[in-house]
Amino acid sequence: MQRLLGTRSPIFGSSSSSPGSEVVRPSNRDVVLLQDPSHNPQTGIIIAKIEEILAANLDALRENRALTIPIRNRRTGRLRLVRFPSSRDTDAKKFTALLQILHLSHEALVAGTVITKRAIYYQNPELFGNQQYVDQLVDDIAFTLGFGRDALNIVATSKGLVAGAVNITISNGSSLSCNSEDGKGVLLPDVRVITGITLGAVEWLLVIEKEATFRGLAASNFHESAKVGRGILITAKGYPDLSTRQFLHKLYATFPMMPMFGLVDFDPDGIKIFATYKNGSRSLQHEENTTLNRLSWIGPRSGDIFGHYHRNSASTDSNQTNVFHLTPSQEFSLSQPNASPYPSIAHSPIEVTLPLTARDRRSATRLLSATVGKDDAESLDFIRELQVMLLINTKAEIQAVDEAGDLSAWLDNALTKAMRGV
Repeated sequence: MQRLLGTRSPIFGSSSSSPGSEVVRPSNRDVVLLQDPSHNPQTGIIIAKIEEILAANLDALRENRALTIPIRNRRTGRLRLVRFPSSRDTDAKKFTALLQILHLSHEALVAGTVITKRAIYYQNPELFGNQQYVDQLVDDIAFTLGFGRDALNIVATSKGLVAGAVNITISNGSSLSCNSEDGKGVLLPDVRVITGITLGAVEWLLVIEKEATFRGLAASNFHESAKVGRGILITAKGYPDLSTRQFLHKLYATFPMMPMFGLVDFDPDGIKIFATYKNGSRSLQHEENTTLNRLSWIGPRSGDIFGHYHRNSASTDSNQTNVFHLTPSQEFSLSQPNASPYPSIAHSPIEVTLPLTARDRRSATRLLSATVGKDDAESLDFIRELQVMLLINTKAEIQAVDEAGDLSAWLDNALTKAMRGV
């Protein structure tokens, strides 16, 4: 324990190794050199706060008192002390894990480096047990200290992918071109090492929920061949990580007039993922620069899944159609000269829908409760789509509109319609 508390800077400093019988060394991608840490005015404040906790525990150790680390609950804001020793086994483990994370954060702050949460886990896998436990404790520490996770010089290994005419300049002077030719996309770097972003002649940005959908569109070169012009594809492979959200915010802040759209599943998770990209997550409300206010939901919506044309047998006008809801592709087709009012797709999206699970229904109900009372157009749209899901007990993946025909064709028409309203 004393090896964790004792260090070698003027006050505590940075030790060259972490405690434990054997240290698992992280790979090069896990530690990224930053600019001079003095450039960040928060660094000194956070170092002082961490050292205050460590100093208090050194005093307690000398005086044979219980060691404590204060942690604030991210939901209630209530502060409690995690003690060692403790009659609760979970507290003893949690104290040791928190102390190691504070120690590694202190090392990174003093040295001016960044360490990933994955590297922290591999410092002592037996102690932490799993990566999720590390992630939770890092966010708890950041919330307790009143700063974002990045201010601790701890970051997540980015899982975001980007494809398009984007060039990213890194703090070491190198540049990263994101116009991938292999259809796999380029892994996003940590936003803190990005010093500049330049774009080619791009007209739009599409945030995609699923990696498989991203790779399909990137492989077909959709971002270069779309009817509305060249664009950018980005995915965080499901629920978005903090690093990808920060990159998107930086891109938005740099190019505020670029139209940005979200492509997610027609299910409660899809809507929640879209809302996280746009408004941030409840558990990380203390994190800054993570929202994307201009993001618009492009679909697929209920109209895209169930919107079939039907002949109006009650009408004498053979050209009149009875529409439940028009999909973007159908609306676009009808606007063309000599267009047929009937869909040309071979199969209906309704053939690939699934019933909502009990978990889906609970999630949809919670989302409705959080949205009811808001009267902006987007919230009303969410309410309507969630009500449709619950009413017909049905959900569908993005691929529903793909399997009905061609996702590129549907997306071309959806983007054309959306860009008209920008």
